[in-house]
Amino acid sequence: MRYFGLDVHKSYCEGAELLSDNTVRRFRFSNEKKEWKRFAKELDGNCKVALEATGNASMIYDILTARGAQVVVVNPIRTRAIAEARIKTDKVDAEILVRLLAADFVCASWVASKEERELRTLLHHRAALKKEVVGVKNRIHAVLASHAIKVPVSDLFGVKGRQFLRELEELPGVEKIVLTSNLKILEALEEEIAAIEKELNLRAIDLPGVETFLGIPGIDVLAALTILAEIGDIKRFASAKKLASFSGLVPSVHQSGKTRYTGHITKAGRSMLRWILIQVAQVAVRQPGALRDFYLRLKKRKGHKIAIVAAARKLLTIIWAMLTKNTEYRYLKEDLRQKKIRRMHKRALPYKVDNDLPQKITSLIGEEQTMTEIPSPAA
Repeated sequence: MRYFGLDVHKSYCEGAELLSDNTVRRFRFSNEKKEWKRFAKELDGNCKVALEATGNASMIYDILTARGAQVVVVNPIRTRAIAEARIKTDKVDAEILVRLLAADFVCASWVASKEERELRTLLHHRAALKKEVVGVKNRIHAVLASHAIKVPVSDLFGVKGRQFLRELEELPGVEKIVLTSNLKILEALEEEIAAIEKELNLRAIDLPGVETFLGIPGIDVLAALTILAEIGDIKRFASAKKLASFSGLVPSVHQSGKTRYTGHITKAGRSMLRWILIQVAQVAVRQPGALRDFYLRLKKRKGHKIAIVAAARKLLTIIWAMLTKNTEYRYLKEDLRQKKIRRMHKRALPYKVDNDLPQKITSLIGEEQTMTEIPSPAA
């Protein structure tokens, strides 16, 4: 077996191979796709590679495993031999990685399938766009507040509210430009979010588990996709407690001797999974059932915030049981689930990629440069 340790940086990769005489062969190459493909040609099924989880670790993993190599994505936080090294250089890091790999002392990170990673990417992109929408709306509110303009409608960004913004005459010229610009950005973002959501609905149709999750109150197609993509293979979790720990919904513990303190939740894990569970729990506790009863009992003693987080963990325990035992939600309302499924099929459309976009941008830049070009003075 050949062992390799790779310390990947933004522009290059420092590598080390452990030879049969226990010495190390060092090498370096550019962090480019073509260079990774060239390096992969040297590998086969008799090679084991360790690399830290970095920005393009997924791409590297796919390229190297395609050649049959066994790739271990190392958790950098838990690889303390590197983090706490007194002498820390790229060459030292690569050597430590390869020696830990050969001794089977590396803490490996689970690598999701390509389909799960693509789904996560789309969901995270949608979340980022939604965050941009909030920022644009806040800027519009700020423009109105700076001129003490009262909003005559309950929903500023509904049909009547947008009409009010477009017809607003009380703003000075520059502020009117800013408001119009933000409205255009908002509409473009919302259009893009809608297109991404159609693609996500299309992917949800054939994804196992989605229709089962739609039977839980508060879970729509996007929430179901997020939960499934963030959890991945449920067989990784031997118990519901381990899944809760993965999501960061377990209390922090400090123990010394017979003294034991528990604090707030750790928040160490998949933040997106933790966030979506709390959002779903906010809706689920309004529906009759064991989850609502649990929430109300705890709310009396601990308050809403602690109770809703506890309800989110309880919901995650239910999800673990549903996935491991392949069962339905106990308080399932079939008519409501079928309504969600019909809506999913209705909204499912592939995302249209504009292949002419680079040419359009180049043409637009060219026209702009021509318009702003200053003619040279006559000789």
